[in-house]
Amino acid sequence: MRKIYVLLLLIFMALPFSNANAQKYLSPIFNYDSILNIKFGSNVTANSSTPEDQLYDIYLPVGDSATKRPVVFFTHGGSFLSGSKETSDVVALCRAFAKRGYVTVSQNYRLGYESFDATNAKRAVWRAMQDGRAAVRHVRAHAAQYLIDTNMIIYGGSSAGGFTALHVAFLDEPQELVLGIDTTTYTGPGSQGLGSFKGTTNNLTNSDEVNAVINLCGAIGDTSWIQLKDKNIPVLNMHGTADNTVPYGTAIIKLFSTIPLLSVSGSSSIRKSLEAKKMTNRFYTFCGLDHVPFLGASAAQKAWMDTTVLFISQFLYYDVLKLSAANPNAIVQEIDSADCSTTGIYATTFAAAKISPNPTQHSVLVQLKNSSAKLQQIAIMDITGRVVGLHNIANENLTIIDLHNFENGIYLLKIITNEGMMIERIIKE
Repeated sequence: MRKIYVLLLLIFMALPFSNANAQKYLSPIFNYDSILNIKFGSNVTANSSTPEDQLYDIYLPVGDSATKRPVVFFTHGGSFLSGSKETSDVVALCRAFAKRGYVTVSQNYRLGYESFDATNAKRAVWRAMQDGRAAVRHVRAHAAQYLIDTNMIIYGGSSAGGFTALHVAFLDEPQELVLGIDTTTYTGPGSQGLGSFKGTTNNLTNSDEVNAVINLCGAIGDTSWIQLKDKNIPVLNMHGTADNTVPYGTAIIKLFSTIPLLSVSGSSSIRKSLEAKKMTNRFYTFCGLDHVPFLGASAAQKAWMDTTVLFISQFLYYDVLKLSAANPNAIVQEIDSADCSTTGIYATTFAAAKISPNPTQHSVLVQLKNSSAKLQQIAIMDITGRVVGLHNIANENLTIIDLHNFENGIYLLKIITNEGMMIERIIKE
């Protein structure tokens, strides 16, 4: 009899663990630890011939038993003039995804311009790309130490970090060198030359290729650099239509919003190029919003950070790691510019419907912001996208969703109206 009790106890103890692992890579089920200021190389800068050490911070899930874990880089913005691996948005993203089971990396890269013109703007991007490649090589070289899957390295970044990610992934062919700079002979103030794609930040021979890209409000110099040979690199783009720092489409980028530098292609143009090539990609438009709307401590900025984390989580889970047989198109809610203008619902995506209270202990009131819109159906989904509840509604503007019988956790409401569809996040506690 005692053996039976012990067996039952072990089974019950295992249940929460099993359930938690079902949410791995989607939900924050781990704690995290970090190792700071790891040197991955050094190099001369735009303004000094004295080599500058380049460092990264690595965040590790605590309690994860996996021996090969995917890696996600989140690289900071700052117009290639400022910012660091400690910038708040990339730190928040690194922590969020380490808690989901990823090894995450926030890196520094060389900053600065010799002068504010198109040629030196290209050189700044080039140096950041070289340092990004060097960091990828360094992470691969230490795969055994950090229990890393060297075949699953995702490079992402915010703003200038998004530029860096796109160029690390796609600027890789000699014929693509239309930068207007000579990378073999150039010597400028305090510089010994830029060098090749790989650069000289370190001399590691590990591969610097990446397996997916996360571009948050960044851009690429030329969408023609994204070629069919890159078809196995899924890409996520998130960008605001009213971005006054990095263009949503293709336009001249301006430093400090005043100094014209060069023409670049933002997320909307990248999306069109990827779709034309039938390459796996996801696109989320921050309708009517400016640059990096998830950076900051206001309620709206925190809500957009939640949206960003959710969208990246789903992209990685369904499109990159491919951990579900479910159709990702039925789960991942993309928003293109057309969704901003045709329905009006997406103009304030996270406030399109009033959900209260949220978090809740019992039930939520769902009320559409547009008084003329009518509810037709609400599906309740768990964080994996599985439908766990369905409510058909007879053209009402508001309804109450009873959650008494649901376990505590995060859920998604897929709200279908006569004017369109939206997804809202709720918490049962």
